[in-house]
Amino acid sequence: MSTFRTRAREALSASLEISGAWSRALRAGALAPNAYLGPIVKRAARVGDPPVNSTPHRVVYTRGSMRLLRFEPTVRRHATPILFVYSLINRYYILDFLPGRSLIEFMRDQGYDVYAIDWGTPGALEEQMNWDEFLGGMMRSAVQWTLKVSGAEDLTMYGYCMGGTMALAYAALYPQGLRNFVAQATPVDFHEGGIFHTWTRPEYFDVDAMVDAHGNVPIDLMEAGFSMMAPIQRLTKWLEVFRRIDDPEFVTTFLAMERWAADNVPFPGEVYRQYIKDCYQENNFYEGRMVVGGRKVDLGQITCPLLTLIAENDTIAPPPSSTALDGKVGSVDKTTLRFPVGHIGLSTSSKGPRMIWPEVARWIAAHSAALPG
Repeated sequence: MSTFRTRAREALSASLEISGAWSRALRAGALAPNAYLGPIVKRAARVGDPPVNSTPHRVVYTRGSMRLLRFEPTVRRHATPILFVYSLINRYYILDFLPGRSLIEFMRDQGYDVYAIDWGTPGALEEQMNWDEFLGGMMRSAVQWTLKVSGAEDLTMYGYCMGGTMALAYAALYPQGLRNFVAQATPVDFHEGGIFHTWTRPEYFDVDAMVDAHGNVPIDLMEAGFSMMAPIQRLTKWLEVFRRIDDPEFVTTFLAMERWAADNVPFPGEVYRQYIKDCYQENNFYEGRMVVGGRKVDLGQITCPLLTLIAENDTIAPPPSSTALDGKVGSVDKTTLRFPVGHIGLSTSSKGPRMIWPEVARWIAAHSAALPG
């Protein structure tokens, strides 16, 4: 009975704390209430901070705010390294989510020499940088340093979400050194882009006014867009976590996701301006009309083996937007894999290490160079 009374008092105390936390979050206008509710959930569930981004790595190159990270395998089994390119919108470590639920950790343990671009937090310097400076400058340097450090002749470029769109543009302009390309949940035909295509239509969204006023796109504006995709869920998901407060694995996974979702960075202004216009508004990327550094981005110039990963329940890169890639590239070796998860689930779902990543790893292995005898 004393245990029951203790738990009852804890539940009452937690409910009062939650009420106060919600009030503070609402007064602050917080779009992501994790900073207010997260500490309460941790105490109630008796869990610590979620161990996100925990795979050991070292920085092998820096340029401006960008860092190139290396996740070196204990036993290397493949000569061809993997370079992950993530979006400018969020932090890269969704690819290194939690131990046992980390795509980077999984590929490293398969014997791949793994690298990832961490774009960092853009400042005044990145505000004025354009696509040419990001692709021909920072990403090209990341490719060159990956090959230099790994000692390889070519690499597998692995692009995810908007990072996949940038990586495809890079591959079309600078195909040298690319052995394979993996496009995970990558929007290509932006007029199949779902709600984001609707929101960014020119009659609704003046991207020039936004960038001219703010420079780098502020974090709050980015968070507002994602919150509006599921405004009710923003509240109800916290009710679910308290319903399952005695499940530490569920709570830790939930808190890890909320921490990542709230850890946004500003979007470099000039890159954002061209991204919205040439992708969402005019579909120039898909139609081959996008110009970067004085050259048109022609996806037909991509001829290396291509693996496209589709999340069947994706609302950010809907399947028709991603499957359109096959018809645009010049590659002969093309494979598409589809999985019953959402956009983020390709990287964080419990299905990842069981159903998704082993298939991806097998495809990359079959298309990688063997280590010298």
